[in-house]
Amino acid sequence: MKIKQTYKTAVITATFLAIWMISGNMVKEDVSPKSESNLDTLASVTVLKSKAVQREPFIKASGFTEADKFVQVRAEVGGRVISLPVKQGDFVQKGDLLCQLYIAGREAFPKIVAPFSGYLETVNVDSGDYLNLGGICASLIDPDPMLLIADIAEKEIAQVQLGSNTTAKLISGREISGKVSFIATSADKNTRTFRVEISVANLDRSIRDGVSAEIFIQGKTVPAHKISPAILSLSDQGKLGIRVVNNKNEVEFQAIKILEDTTEGLWISGLPLEARIITLGQEYVFQGQTVKVKEISIPDA
Repeated sequence: MKIKQTYKTAVITATFLAIWMISGNMVKEDVSPKSESNLDTLASVTVLKSKAVQREPFIKASGFTEADKFVQVRAEVGGRVISLPVKQGDFVQKGDLLCQLYIAGREAFPKIVAPFSGYLETVNVDSGDYLNLGGICASLIDPDPMLLIADIAEKEIAQVQLGSNTTAKLISGREISGKVSFIATSADKNTRTFRVEISVANLDRSIRDGVSAEIFIQGKTVPAHKISPAILSLSDQGKLGIRVVNNKNEVEFQAIKILEDTTEGLWISGLPLEARIITLGQEYVFQGQTVKVKEISIPDA
């Protein structure tokens, strides 16, 4: 997977929270006004003057494959099976005969035909069996396209769009790709998640129904900044963020959201399009403090 949020982000965040809750030694934001500072000299910090770039973060979800069409073909009248020209695994065209019945006393020979083209997953009767009204003649599956099914959390569903590019890694290790074809408008009442379907071409029938998958859906484009995870901190309220300086060289705490964790650094949102991010010295300054600033250039994104 080219772009993927790793477990490292979760570990970093959990570590910050654990230290904050248990030891109290995490550096917390002092919300006291600048006027309360008794410092006679200004502290020095190194600041990265960062400009946001447009990123398309990936929304990660666990899911599974599901055939686009799968039906149990049932009898509309009861009768004895007198013809069964198909067998399990056969490919049939729409309208092909699956079962023919004989209705005693009426001399009628109703036919049960394929409602669409696909493969016979099961054949449920043999010649001579009596098939009741509503009885199953066969199960028919159309595996092309194959669907990927993902349940997306309510806090992330707004980032998913119809047509969004999606990649997935099947439990076998195989990687496949497709596009979002359906987004539920109503959440599951138990899980508060929304069903999302991704359509994947499967002409060769190599993707099977019901296989577990790790799914990555490309979200909406958002402005993002790249930072080192080493500069993350927590506010007094336990919010994850970073320290920045404003145009008056005053320290501010800015809450952020981690979009992606890459080998080059963290991509985050929540900052303005241009931000002066403290990269060195953030441990020794507090909210509202005026500082000496040494600016460094923006690294390549």
